[in-house]
Amino acid sequence: MKIQYRVHNSVTISHFLPVKTGVFQSECKKFELLLTTTKDSKLGTVLSPKLIWRESTRPEVGFSVDHLELQLSDLPEGNGFSLFQHGYQSWSISRKMESSDIDRSPLLSFLHYSQENVYSKNEKKVGKFISEYLTLLYNKGNQNGVLYAPLEAGEFGTKFEVVFGSEGNVTSVKVIYDIHCLPDLRPNAKLNISKIKVLFFKGSPETKLLKYFEELGKKEGPTNLPKKVPTGWCSWYYYYTGIDQKIILDNLTKVRELNLPFEFFQIDDGYQREIGDWLYPNDKFPGGMRILADEIKRVGLKPGIWLAPFLVRKKSEFFRKYPEAILKDQNGKPVPALYNPLWGRGYTYALDITHPTALSYIEKVFTTIVKEWGYPYLKLDFLYAGLLPGDVYNKSLSPQARYQNALELIRKVVGKNTFLLGCGAPMLPSIGFFDGMRISCDVAPFWYPERLRVFLKDRNALCTEKALINDITRSSMHRHLWLNDPDCLLVRKKKNKMNEAQTTLMASVMAVSGGMLLVSDDLTKLEMDRLDLLKKAFQLNRECQAYTPIPIGIFENEFPLGLYNPGGYLGIWNPTEEEKIVKITLPPGVKTKAPFLDFWTGTMVDLRPVDGGFETTLPAFGSVVVSV
Repeated sequence: MKIQYRVHNSVTISHFLPVKTGVFQSECKKFELLLTTTKDSKLGTVLSPKLIWRESTRPEVGFSVDHLELQLSDLPEGNGFSLFQHGYQSWSISRKMESSDIDRSPLLSFLHYSQENVYSKNEKKVGKFISEYLTLLYNKGNQNGVLYAPLEAGEFGTKFEVVFGSEGNVTSVKVIYDIHCLPDLRPNAKLNISKIKVLFFKGSPETKLLKYFEELGKKEGPTNLPKKVPTGWCSWYYYYTGIDQKIILDNLTKVRELNLPFEFFQIDDGYQREIGDWLYPNDKFPGGMRILADEIKRVGLKPGIWLAPFLVRKKSEFFRKYPEAILKDQNGKPVPALYNPLWGRGYTYALDITHPTALSYIEKVFTTIVKEWGYPYLKLDFLYAGLLPGDVYNKSLSPQARYQNALELIRKVVGKNTFLLGCGAPMLPSIGFFDGMRISCDVAPFWYPERLRVFLKDRNALCTEKALINDITRSSMHRHLWLNDPDCLLVRKKKNKMNEAQTTLMASVMAVSGGMLLVSDDLTKLEMDRLDLLKKAFQLNRECQAYTPIPIGIFENEFPLGLYNPGGYLGIWNPTEEEKIVKITLPPGVKTKAPFLDFWTGTMVDLRPVDGGFETTLPAFGSVVVSV
């Protein structure tokens, strides 16, 4: 166990030595660590750490704490374990990993800090992994497993380092707290660190994950989630930044002509004059954004709008007027937050969301959009930028704490009746602030990652395949932590490289998951057979949205082959390029009754009972959804 701190750029690592049972002192004599362990029949073992500053004075100028690392003693015994590696934010891949795999972040740094935890450094060693916020270890052979997870969001970031031996035995598990600030270290003051649960179990790992999200949601989650999930249209995945006022109005007209069961109509990126200047529409929107909101309401829909509240570009009016509110490094240079060629050349930067000027501007932006323009649905994107490292105005706040403070301000301004959707958002510290949360990378009108992303070893590369993996593995967050947003459904034929089977598979996963469902096609050009698929997807989603689904086989395949929704539907798929016999094991307690008809086609599905579940033969990218 150790703590890392620094005075300006001089870094010190100090190990903790035992003083007596549950009490440890750092070698530098500055810190004392108290570790209390309790046993609970439901929670398992709960570790409660407290960090105490033992010097008689406050730290000197330039002092800050990087992270605290605790070695956990409760490890599973035996060989043959795999790991469920959870990602840091919306776009970060969450999937099973084998002990022989390598934990490899993207090669380019800007892909790392814009998709993963910038404070996590992967060593790229076989069998050594970092899992953000939580992890599951599981032995498929004997069905023994263990869950390591925090009991609350806390003030500091939480992650786990897991090391495997050559036979799949677990040799080390550490919990690491990202502090990265100067906390209030008064003499003998105690810093409460998030409690950690360690739960050994036998049987279904999916049900343990579900139960954990349920417990966490009761403690930290929202209390007023709507019974209906948002459904509607989004401009992004057909037009991207190429929207204008006419495109928005043409699609709005088509919603009513096609009698689509939408509630929301969301304008995405492309309306603003510049990133950071959210209150100034560009020349393509001559009537302004309030007129569009009024028009959307006139046809009986709720208007939604996109913004990235923590981002700013150099050409923006805000950047020029208020350089003091831009996040900067120790040398006074703006901290890059993103490289996005759709926004022009050069980097996009981040606000210092602890600075009074930035917070005042955030308050003005949200007040205007909600109360003056009249948008009750806001999609907040690229939220990770609020936690990037820099020389912030308020140095006493950890990255996680400053992010939560900014979200608290936003929620206070917009009120409880405004629907907030998070995207590109760190998952754990977002709980309790958002009504909906993107749980995957962006979908795309193609199945696999682009070649360049593969070359750059970008494990989070946007594509429909990777988005659906997360939609399944994180599906049990739905209605416990927020309403899941699996991203937009694409059903069109034009400007879409996915074939019909892949498109139906996409619709199957999204609808059975019961999460939010927005389509992002040009409705004025949508083919009639794809319109039929779209309407069926919304029908299936209506029957599934009130329930929390359970993924099937998160330790069997990187892309789990099934999803069960307690609303009475079972989705099974073959996400490969060849015909395959797909085998699934049903969650405990689920009873089924033949015959089984495919929801999409109405034809009989040959589900053959086997080992507590079913097997069926599916063609390449085939999928079926049956009522159970």
